[in-house]
Amino acid sequence: MNNKLLRHLALPLIILSAVTTVSHGDSSLPVLSLDEAVNIALQRESVSAALAYRASSLDSQATADGQLPDPKLKLGLANFPTDTFSRSQEAMTQLQLGVVQAFPRGDSRAIKSRIVRDRADKSRLMASDARLKAHRDVAQDWLDLYYWLQAERTVRQSSSWFRKLVDVTESRYRVGSATQQDVVQAELELDRLADRIEQIRIKQDMARAGLSRWIGEASDRPLPETLPDFVMPEKATGTTSELALHPLVQARDAEVQAGENKVELARQSYRPGWALDVTYGDRSGVNPDGTDRADFLSAKVLLDIPVFTNKRQDQSLVASQQELEAVRQERETLLREIGSQLQAAQSSLRIQQRQIELYRDRLVPQSQSHSELSLRAYENNRVEFNSVVLARIAELDTRLKALRLEVDRAQTLTTLAYLAGEAK
Repeated sequence: MNNKLLRHLALPLIILSAVTTVSHGDSSLPVLSLDEAVNIALQRESVSAALAYRASSLDSQATADGQLPDPKLKLGLANFPTDTFSRSQEAMTQLQLGVVQAFPRGDSRAIKSRIVRDRADKSRLMASDARLKAHRDVAQDWLDLYYWLQAERTVRQSSSWFRKLVDVTESRYRVGSATQQDVVQAELELDRLADRIEQIRIKQDMARAGLSRWIGEASDRPLPETLPDFVMPEKATGTTSELALHPLVQARDAEVQAGENKVELARQSYRPGWALDVTYGDRSGVNPDGTDRADFLSAKVLLDIPVFTNKRQDQSLVASQQELEAVRQERETLLREIGSQLQAAQSSLRIQQRQIELYRDRLVPQSQSHSELSLRAYENNRVEFNSVVLARIAELDTRLKALRLEVDRAQTLTTLAYLAGEAK
């Protein structure tokens, strides 16, 4: 029994020291609150930053698209004689310098500019959605790590109880009121407890890895012992007017606006485009009366005439109208999906709240009382060993379940906040 006694004394110390070092990190570091984790993540988040740059780029492009095309400079030689190659031989020989300025069809310039600005608005709204998603995801990763840290703490709190059970079992075995099988099983339960902690440590490492992708080395800091307060988002009723304010839906609205402008742009293709050509012709030589030949100034207007529209303009208009309808349908589908997700999250929240109250008010206190009463009864030789072990394991599982429900409720509230378009 000396080896067994040494084992019983050493095992809890190993569990406590190893788990504290690995799971809780450096205790000298400041506690990482949820709000701080979110702030760090938002500062490091790159998706919304990229979308913001794209929006700025599109704003500049919209300004450029609203301008007239660059004028064309025209330089030429007209009516040049090929027999003498003299500029002064013929009266119509000219050295020409001209400018051609094109004017696009109808209001197409302004409409193209509006389309690009709609794309910029969409990028800004997608950036807002990316930040909301980052807020939700880092909060859920933080909560996941919080659960496994608290789960470890809960399991470690049971180690002293199981050590006490081992001591009681060995004492009863020495006086002949317990079997050797009971002693072995008590030691086995203590080993299982150590294995359970090791499994929790693995989950902690995975949770830290998930959080570290958002906040880097800050994920190694310890977390607070209690959950922060989570409240129901104000805009989580699921009405159509509230859902329409979600950045994803507003991004679809920007797509719809761009689609409407594309339809209008297609209609502009039925209007003629035109260009103005102004040319100055320089002439050399003299007239028959000895006077200098006058220079020429020419002006022309060029028109694009949409005559055969059935294969080009008509088809472009139909295509833009169909694309617009497709975007509108996608917007309605998105609205229904967000509403459905919101209703599902609200239903989950109600169920979780009822379960939390049940565990807090009845199951946890009852399981704790049953466990303590079972141990006293075993000490007095009134119940079997298995009853004591099952009671304690049931209490531990009940506590872990209650903790899981609290964390699940918090995660559901972060989901609701995202669906409501709020950063909570």
